[in-house]
Amino acid sequence: MGTVSRADTAISVTSLEKSFSNEQVLRGVDFDVAPSEFCVVVGPSGSGKSTLLKCIAGLVPFDAGSIHLDGRAVDEVDVEDRELGYVFQDFEERLFPHMSVAENVAFGLRQRENPPSASEVDARIDEMLDLLSIPETRDNTPSELSGGQQQRVELARQLIRECDVMLLDDPLADLDYKLQKRMELEMRRIHDDLGSTFVYVTHNQDQALKLADKLVVVNQGMIEQIGTPEEVYAEPETAFVGRFIGDTNPLLGDVVRTEGSNVVVDTPVGEIHAAPRENTPEVGTEVIVLVRPEDLTLGADATGCDNRFSVSVEDRTYTGELTEFTVSLGDDVEEFQVVRDGNVPREAVGKRTTIGWDADEGVAYDTLSVVDTVTVEDLMEV
Repeated sequence: MGTVSRADTAISVTSLEKSFSNEQVLRGVDFDVAPSEFCVVVGPSGSGKSTLLKCIAGLVPFDAGSIHLDGRAVDEVDVEDRELGYVFQDFEERLFPHMSVAENVAFGLRQRENPPSASEVDARIDEMLDLLSIPETRDNTPSELSGGQQQRVELARQLIRECDVMLLDDPLADLDYKLQKRMELEMRRIHDDLGSTFVYVTHNQDQALKLADKLVVVNQGMIEQIGTPEEVYAEPETAFVGRFIGDTNPLLGDVVRTEGSNVVVDTPVGEIHAAPRENTPEVGTEVIVLVRPEDLTLGADATGCDNRFSVSVEDRTYTGELTEFTVSLGDDVEEFQVVRDGNVPREAVGKRTTIGWDADEGVAYDTLSVVDTVTVEDLMEV
């Protein structure tokens, strides 16, 4: 196996394959993580995220391909010698209930063949607890802590080992909403303070967008797209990514003609103009057109748009910064979501209005490009 320069990558995954019984869980996975990068692997439940993380950690053997850590093939390094920290989703079950927070945090250090001195261990414990803003918990047992504090103790227990790479398996999934939001900020701050390489697995798209330097979007054991959060959100390479990352309104139809670089698609609500994702599909090709809610124009401003439809406003939700509308284009398609800045009056509900969008705001994906593990019906329902 070849080696990879440490200056370029901390983790390199190449053509990784893994099956359990007759089910293939990872299908030719390829991606790199740079030193000090916060890489988020995001995908729906059952997409292979956690299995991928366990392969990197050496907890699960892979069937084919390779994984390099700091230029060394993982199968050439004993699991206990890999400089990895691993935070599980069920972190509270990993803490020793009979030990204090300080004893839990120091456990890994004290188990080393040549552990640091007692004074060095105490200093390191204080450093970790300060970093995670929980110095007051030093003498508590896990049962005396909140969920967020327990999670930080488990983080401290891994971080104190000074691993170059941290693997985190959806560690915020079981926390309540407000605590999740607070811990998202903490997680990013901890990463930036330490400068370690983080690989973070989650099914939460919003969390992924907030945390990541690099997003790896996986589905059915395959990578759909790799890029920055801005790239993945603004330029989804596949219909799945467009449907999974953020919100989109889908319309299914057939290409009836081309107009310049755009296509005209016959849909259940009539003809629409759209921009093809890649090569212009031939007439008769079935496509799925995706439009972001924030790209839709509502009311009189829709008059000049390439695509315009009369709709009834079914619902309105005010979220503080935004107002979200649900509008109906007719019985043959799913209701559309429209997002507007600020507080738009409730009086619109129950009335008819117009929505519109320009051709380049609706992206057409050839349904033949959809992988065999995902159906068009699945995409319409994501």
